[in-house]
Amino acid sequence: DDKLKDVALASLREIVEDNATTTPSNVRLLSQANQSVRNLKNSCQAFVFDVCSCVAYRHLHNMSAMECWRSQQPASGTDAYGTLPQTYVNGVGEHMLALVQYLEPLTSDQDLIALANEVMSDIHQVSLSAWERFVGASGILGDDTDIAKQFMEGTSIAEYVKNNEALGHEEYADEITDEEKHSAEFCSAWLGVVALAVAGRILEEAMRFPSLTQKGCEHLMTDLEYLKNVLIAVGVTGHPHPMLCHLSSLVAMEGAELVGLIGTRDRGNRLEEAMATVETRIALLRGFAVNN
Repeated sequence: DDKLKDVALASLREIVEDNATTTPSNVRLLSQANQSVRNLKNSCQAFVFDVCSCVAYRHLHNMSAMECWRSQQPASGTDAYGTLPQTYVNGVGEHMLALVQYLEPLTSDQDLIALANEVMSDIHQVSLSAWERFVGASGILGDDTDIAKQFMEGTSIAEYVKNNEALGHEEYADEITDEEKHSAEFCSAWLGVVALAVAGRILEEAMRFPSLTQKGCEHLMTDLEYLKNVLIAVGVTGHPHPMLCHLSSLVAMEGAELVGLIGTRDRGNRLEEAMATVETRIALLRGFAVNN
């Protein structure tokens, strides 16, 4: 019977996975086969991620080199309502909205989706490199990977950001079927991964700005507000990322408020020290003196 077969396979998988994490490597069950499956899973996830993120990455390429960030002139992209989002961020937003439609057809085979969802618990790790690049560009010292993970996950920094508009976890309606739930989980997972990578890439580019004038701040605030609205419309849990919201707050602050915020950071706390480093970078880009 299919139900008994599924139960047996689930039990076997649990035994092998528990053995792989709790037993010394020289006595693990099926160690080579288990590692081969893990490698295959990682390769497949990296491939799907590259396909899903390449368009957004292309729009963000050399964002930091754009003239608008250091412009002293009135914003060129304006209308009667003020500064408009720029082309690069429009491209990113349109891709995020289109990605929803691209992913949905992939969920037509429910058996495959159910299997795919079982190996997606650590899928966010494919976005980690974007956050490591952000940490490196900001000048944070120490273990880049550990701090990058804390920034990327978002929960650890929530109490340190000035503004957090990230969506919380949404419970599924009682009437939703298992098939619909599996489809929603698959789409949400990949949308979340791409949104994470986009956030990390934007933060990295912001750290690489040569300077940031008042007009540049207006452009960046407008661009971030547009992207936040897109991510809220897509409805991915944890987005817009708290650091994107915080960056928007940092470029909106008056100089005294920003310098004051940096002064309140506890330098004995590794994560707060990292936050202060990012905030100091923004303050210096804007021309504010900071006493370390």
